Amino acid sequence: MTVPATSSDNLRLVPDWNQHSYCWMAWAFHPEWGSLLRSAKRELHDLIVTISQYEQVRLLTPVDATGEAQSLFADRNVEVVSAPVDDVWMRDIAPIYALRGNHAAPIDLNFNSWGNSEYREPRPGDRLASVASHLFGPCVFSAPFIAEGGAFAVDGSGVVYTSRSCLLHKKRNPNLSQSEIEQALMKLGASKIVWLEGDEDEMITNGHVDGYVLPTESGDVLVQTADHERNVPTRSADIGVIRSVVHRTNPGGSVVLVSPPRNLKSRDPIFAGSYLNVYTPNGAVIMPAFGDALRDAEAERAIRAAFPGREINVLRIDSIATGGGGVRCLVQPVPSSYER
Repeated sequence: MTVPATSSDNLRLVPDWNQHSYCWMAWAFHPEWGSLLRSAKRELHDLIVTISQYEQVRLLTPVDATGEAQSLFADRNVEVVSAPVDDVWMRDIAPIYALRGNHAAPIDLNFNSWGNSEYREPRPGDRLASVASHLFGPCVFSAPFIAEGGAFAVDGSGVVYTSRSCLLHKKRNPNLSQSEIEQALMKLGASKIVWLEGDEDEMITNGHVDGYVLPTESGDVLVQTADHERNVPTRSADIGVIRSVVHRTNPGGSVVLVSPPRNLKSRDPIFAGSYLNVYTPNGAVIMPAFGDALRDAEAERAIRAAFPGREINVLRIDSIATGGGGVRCLVQPVPSSYER
């Protein structure tokens, strides 16, 4: 049953690097992948195998792909789960999770195909969080607004970073004000909301913050700077806001700037060249590389420093990134009550 969350529900949003019970992923490739299908499958396979070394992967799979998934991931820490799923971007399509006492509480963000993006037609699986709620937990809370998991980045104290360009977009929440969405996020377990401007012209997501903001275990916040090769607007204003927040809420932390990969002009315009779109399974970090040796190494050093004590895994995801998403976009973690 879907019920609205209220302040009495005692929900608490936690960072990605909180300890996980398991995570949700999907093995569901739409024909839109075209010539990239084989390489995208290989990259996703490698990512699933890597994550399964640190925590269980519950892999949602349509009926016609179940046999393939069971064969590929036999003897791995992967549970293949039959579900009405038709896309791989679980961070956005699946519910996000808060903690309610000692239990993970799924929250349906009412996904509507990234504001009915012109790059992707709506699909039946877009309503996965509601039609398959029996998979995600005993009680699904429904947010009173439209969003996606990639629209939020959460730090260790429950501070939520998000963007006006995404949440206030006319095809998501045309009748809601910033203050109304902020109040709703507080009821869903945020301790504070940090509004960034984002990038309304960013293809597909209209400026998901998980493409350029990464709160970290060290207390630092990593920020990927603008891609001037592709005329992405400067984020200097957003960087200033983040610096101010870190200074007030975590005096020991700092903002660390990470440069984007270069030489992307020949790539597809929706190529997601973000170093900070990472996943943090228990005890590890999985980050992407893009074949820019200098920038790949710089980003890896920054992430190693920000997540001390964790194993760092670097994977090439060129085909997945050409589909418009990154490592984090493919995974929805289920937090446990224990926090690092």
